Amino acid sequence: MNRSGGDADGRPLVTTTLRGESPTLAVVRAIAAVENEEPMSLRPLGDVIDSEALDAVVDGEGATDVEFTYAGHRVVVCDETVEIY
Repeated sequence: MNRSGGDADGRPLVTTTLRGESPTLAVVRAIAAVENEEPMSLRPLGDVIDSEALDAVVDGEGATDVEFTYAGHRVVVCDETVEIY
């Protein structure tokens, strides 16, 4: 596993769909799964990115990709998916 780039083949460590939950919640749950931690034990996502803006941009009109680093992982949120590298 490569903490900054996914596995050795460049594939995401985790890919999840939003399934009706906010992008913010989906990111926190996905990072918690990768780190084998409880979501509440992670650094608040709001310390890294404006979570209200993340939700608004991803839930808005048109295709939007948002990429940032959280808990040492590259996070890509695109339409209805969250990928953790």
